[in-house]
Amino acid sequence: MQIDAFYDALALVFTFNTLFWLVIGVFLGVGLGAIPGLTASTGIALMLPLSFTLDITGALGLLIGLYKGAVFGGSISAISFATPGAPDSAATVYDGYKLTKQGKGRKAILTALYSSVTADTASDIVVILVAPSIALMALQFGPTERLWLMVVAITLLGTLSGRHLAKGMLSAGIGLFLGTIGADPVSNVARNTFGQSWLRDGIHLVPLVIGIFAMSQMLDQGLELLRKTRGGKKVEQSAKDLFGAKSEGLTFREYLSCWREMGIGIGVGTFVGALPGLGATVASFMSYGIAKQAFPEKKIGEGSIHGIAAAEAGNNATVGPTLVPLLAFGIPGSATAALIGAALILQGITPSPRMFSLHADVIYALFIILILGNLFNLGIGRAFSFLYARLGQVPGEVLVPIIMIMAVIGAFAARGDPADVYMMLGLGFLGFLMRRVGIPEAPLVITFLIAPLLEENLRRALLINRGDWGGALFGSALGIGLAGFAVLVLLITFKMNVGSKLAKIGHADDKKEG
Repeated sequence: MQIDAFYDALALVFTFNTLFWLVIGVFLGVGLGAIPGLTASTGIALMLPLSFTLDITGALGLLIGLYKGAVFGGSISAISFATPGAPDSAATVYDGYKLTKQGKGRKAILTALYSSVTADTASDIVVILVAPSIALMALQFGPTERLWLMVVAITLLGTLSGRHLAKGMLSAGIGLFLGTIGADPVSNVARNTFGQSWLRDGIHLVPLVIGIFAMSQMLDQGLELLRKTRGGKKVEQSAKDLFGAKSEGLTFREYLSCWREMGIGIGVGTFVGALPGLGATVASFMSYGIAKQAFPEKKIGEGSIHGIAAAEAGNNATVGPTLVPLLAFGIPGSATAALIGAALILQGITPSPRMFSLHADVIYALFIILILGNLFNLGIGRAFSFLYARLGQVPGEVLVPIIMIMAVIGAFAARGDPADVYMMLGLGFLGFLMRRVGIPEAPLVITFLIAPLLEENLRRALLINRGDWGGALFGSALGIGLAGFAVLVLLITFKMNVGSKLAKIGHADDKKEG
C-alpha cells in the first residue's frame, strides 16, 4: 500500500462535498431501484452530465452510491408487489412476496437489506485485496497481449449478455463501428462520417450512454403504455402495512441464521461479478438455486428469509467485483462499470492498470467510497423503506415523460451543443430498435469505450513488429493462448446455441406426433 496516497484519499473522501454526493447517490439509487423498469444503468446514464461538473471523488461518490442503492432497491418492489425493480431482483420475488402475503413484509425487506450490505461489503474487501495485484500483473502485458485480452472480453460480452450469439456479437460490432467514427488519431483523416463535418469529432460519450440506456428504455416503456399492456399487480398490503409498527421485524438471531446462504451469495457474486458479461441477475439466480439445493430444510421457495438472503447476497456481491476488469485492465466488465469508466474518462482519467501508480489517491478514494457506500445504504435503506415502497406504485404515465425530459437536458448540458441532443435521440431510437428485436445494448457501450484502446494496441503491435501482421497478432505465447481461448468460447457458445435449437425442434416434432 502507498501510505501517502492512502492518506491523500482519506482527505479527498472525508469532505462535506464527497460525503454529500455519496448520500445523494445512495438515496436516489434506492428510490430508482424500487421503481419497476428502471435500473442502475439508467440512473447513472442520467447522472453522468452532473458528475462531469463535480470533482473526481464527488462524481465517484454520486455514481457508486447510486449503483449500490439501485441494486438493493430492486428488492423493495420485488418483495412488496411481486414486481422486481430490475431483473437482478427477480429471484427475490419467490420468497419475498410470499412473506409479504403472510404479513412479514418488514422482515423480508430487512433480510434483503442486511444480506445486501453484508455481501457487498465482503466482496468490496476482496476487490481491495485483489485488484492491485491483478493490475500489477497487467502492467507486464505488451500491446499484443492487451489486444487479445480485449478480443476475449468482446467475445465474452457477445456470447454471455444475450440469448443468441449473433445478437450479442452484432451489438459488439455496432459499438466498435461507432467507436471508429471521427478523425483517425494518426493520419487525421475522417472515417465513417458519411460526409457530415459535425461527426469529425466522433460520437460524444454522454449522448451515447443517455440515448442507449435511458431514452431507449423510455421509448420502449412508452410504447407499452400506449398499448395498454402494462398493468401493475394488485397490491394485497399497503406500504404502510408493510413497514408499520405492527409488521414483524428481523431479529439478530434470524440474521445470523442466514450466514450460509449469504456465504454462497458472496462466493458466487464475487466470482461472477468479475467475469465480463454475466452480471448480477446470473449471480442472484445461481446463488438462489445453489442454496435451495444445498439446504432443503430451509424451505426456500415457500416464503423463507434464507431464500431472500441467498438471492440478495448474490446480486449485491457483484457490485465491487464488476469494477475489477475496468481497474485492472481498462476493460469494463458490465454496462454499469462501463458508465463508471465513462465518468472517469470525462474527469480526464483513463481506466487502466497505470491508474494504480499515476492516480493511486483516486484508486484508494474509490475503495473507501465502496465501503462507505454500504454504510449509507444500510442507514438510508432502513430509514426510508416505507417511502421507497410507495415509489414502486408511481404510474409509468408520470415517470416516462419526466425521464425523457431529463435525458434531453442531460445530453445538452454536457457540452451545450444542440447536436448532442439530436445524436442522443438518434441513438435512443437505435437502442429502442435493439430492445424490440432482443439485441443487448451493454456490449455496444462497452466496445464503444474500448474501441480506441483496441486500435491503439493494434497500431503499437504493428509498429513494434514493423508492419508484420503475423508478429503483431501471434508474436507472443500468451497472445496465442488468449486468441485460442476466444475461439474456444465462440465454438462452445455456437455449439450450445445449435444444440438448444435442435432440442426445440425435436420437442416440437414430439408434440406433433403426440
